[in-house]
Parts: sequence; C-alpha cells; structure tokens
Amino acid sequence: MNSQSKFSRRTALGALATATGSLFLRSLATGIPSSVLLDPLSAHAGTEPTAKTLILASSISGDPMNANVPGTYDFPANEVFHPAAPSMAKTSLTLSGKTFSAAKPWADLGQGILDRTTFFHHATYTPVHGELGLVQKMMRATEKDDMLISLISRELAPLLKTVQSDPLSLGASGGELLSAEGRILGNVSPLSVQRALGGPEGPLKDLTALRDQQIDEIYALYREHGTPSQLKLLDSWTRSRKEVRSIGLSLVERLAAIDGNDQVNQLRCAAVLAAMNIAPVITVHLGFGGDSHGDTDFEQETEDTVITLNDVHTFIDELDQLKADGHLKQDVIFATLNTFGRTLKKNGTDGRDHNEGHHVMLMIGNGIQGGVVGGIEPTANGSDYQATTINSTTGEKGGDISFEESLAAAGKTLAFALGVPQARVDAMIDGGKVVQSVIA
Repeated sequence: MNSQSKFSRRTALGALATATGSLFLRSLATGIPSSVLLDPLSAHAGTEPTAKTLILASSISGDPMNANVPGTYDFPANEVFHPAAPSMAKTSLTLSGKTFSAAKPWADLGQGILDRTTFFHHATYTPVHGELGLVQKMMRATEKDDMLISLISRELAPLLKTVQSDPLSLGASGGELLSAEGRILGNVSPLSVQRALGGPEGPLKDLTALRDQQIDEIYALYREHGTPSQLKLLDSWTRSRKEVRSIGLSLVERLAAIDGNDQVNQLRCAAVLAAMNIAPVITVHLGFGGDSHGDTDFEQETEDTVITLNDVHTFIDELDQLKADGHLKQDVIFATLNTFGRTLKKNGTDGRDHNEGHHVMLMIGNGIQGGVVGGIEPTANGSDYQATTINSTTGEKGGDISFEESLAAAGKTLAFALGVPQARVDAMIDGGKVVQSVIA
C-alpha cells in the first residue's frame, strides 16, 4: 500500500474515531435534519433529503452472477448452462407482474425484495481482471476520467450531509481499491470500524446528552429569532430521550455483532454506517463463484450463490428494520458492478471463462421498480452470448440503447435512481440513457 492510500485510510478512520459531536451524530441524536442543524433559521417544511445512499458490491474476480438471473433462461439448456444442483433449480418468480425464470436463490429473496429489484443486463467490454477501475470509470466515459462512485459521492454528499464526501470501502484489496479525483482510497475493515465506534466508551454512549444540549440550543434560538412554524417543525422532528437511547443501544448491539472482515461482517458494518450517515457510497466485496475457469459442474458457483444471496436477503431485511425503527433516515440502494461477467456456455473444463459482452448490474431498494432490463443474444460467431440492445423507456430487449452504450446506461440509471439530477447524470457519463422503467 503506498503512502497516499495509507493516508486516505487514516483519514477515514480518523473521521470515525472523532465523530463525537459531529453533524451526523447530532442529527442522529435529535432527529433534526442535518441541513437544519447547519442553519437552523433557514428551516422550513420539506427539508428531508431525497437522495439515497449507495452500497455497492464490487469484485475483481468477474463472478458468474450474470449466469443464473432472470433473462438468461430464454434459450435451450444445452446452449445456456446453469448448475444442476437442486438448490439452483430453475424457478419462477414475479417482477412487476411479469413471470421470469431464475435460479432458486433469487426466487427465495421473497416478493417484498423482488418488487424493488432490477436485473440490468449490459456489457463491460473487458475480459481483464485488472481493469475493474476502468469499468468503474464506465470505460473512460466518465467526467474527468473519475470513478462513477466518486462522481456519485460528490453529488450526494451535500444532499445527505454525510460525514465524508469520499466513498468508503469495507472489503477492497489490491486492484479493487477505489479512487476519487485521482486519489487512491484505502480500505477500512469492519473490525476497525467496530473499534472506532463500538463499545461502552464509543461516541454513541453520549447520544442522550447530545440530544438534550442540541435541542435546548435550537429551542432557545427559535424562541428569540424564529417563527411559530419553526417551533412546530422542531416539535415534529425531535426524538424523545427514550427513542435516542434505543438508537444508541441498537447501533452498539449491531457493531458488537461484527466479529470479522468477511462479507457477512462487511454487510453488517455497511448497514450501521448507512444509519450513521458516514458516506454517500459504501463498497463491499461479495462472492458469487469467483474466478471459475475450473469450476467443475459449477459447484463453487452453486455454493457461493446460495450463501451470498442468503446474506443479501438478511442485509436487506436489516436495512428495512433500521428504516422502520427510525434509525436510518434515508433510503439505500444496493447494487453490483464487477469487472466482467462469465460465459454462459461451458468451457472445456466445465467451468466458465471471462465474458466481456455480458454482465448484470443488480439494483435493490426503495424507488427501484422490479424488472429485467435488456437480456442476452448469441454473439456474432455463435461462441457464446452477449447483452442485447435496450429500449430506454420500457427496458425491454431491442431499442435506442446500443450494446456499446449499455454500460453507460447502467451507470446513468443507477446515478439517477440515487437522486443525482438528470442534467448532472448526462454530464457525468458520456453515452447511454437512463432506463425509465427502472425508476419506481
């Protein structure tokens, strides 16, 4: 790790360790929007943020997640190969009233999650593990050649009032390290987050006292300089002492459950950090089969897919519970973007090779409409399958988004779904279009 990434890692940990009294903790303690805490006399109704936090799973491995999702079961089984294990059996599921087939673990996510899940078929145009950074830059189609996650972070940070404006990585290493405006960002492990924030002496222990102090100060300001409507807004926002104690205990308990740095703990940590509004974008590393050239009979693909989708299911349920309990104010979108997908035909050793022409971006969250965008078709030489063109209105196969612009379209759609204005979306990424059917 070079000195620049070490510094970035220290900066991120420092932000966590010195969080007591910071903006996000005061907002967490009081229930008052961050924008109001920054300028109390400007308060008016409708100041809740509409932007969403992004939690992005990204991998340099080029996992075969693309091989068993809805949209890949429209061809004969001797053409598009799927694992034969019962746990991966072809199963029907419903997305926005339409029936699709997918591997059983996707159907097992349940209708409540599927109703806000989109499977976006596209290409990444590279078969090279080490070019994940280029994919994150939409293959050099992004503004100032910056990573999409960096551009999204800069747009969302002022809206969400996050502790930091840079993305935060919980599971990256080597070629998966992020960059923002040319700066390499170091990885922050879940265990290091737990040490910085958790425990009886962590910053969460003072939430109740922080609540009382902050509310007293704003109430005194409003009585002297505010308006009757601002006093009413303060009453509607303010959390009770009992509620604040509950939030503190809940987050401390969730931090205490972190016992390693694997994908389960990355997801646990990401949920807590989203509730604490640390960063606009948080990345994790999930496995869906890995580098699977020699994965005979897709055994590793089967095992990883079943385990990971169970972890994702638990994670989405955790986010829903945090939102229902009032600990998480903003919505969260969970998405995936890896370096490439895998071939849909078997190779000579019964595994899967690199597929630069087909990848699937998964998007799950409130504001996402359940569905399938695009699909697959045979390559020109018939050796495998690639992503199709896309209708930008309906998301169906065939239309005004070319194969060559499908990656840009996926990036634009994700950014727009997160709350980035259309004009900025178009400036951030060259080519492609937002697919309207994805937006609920």
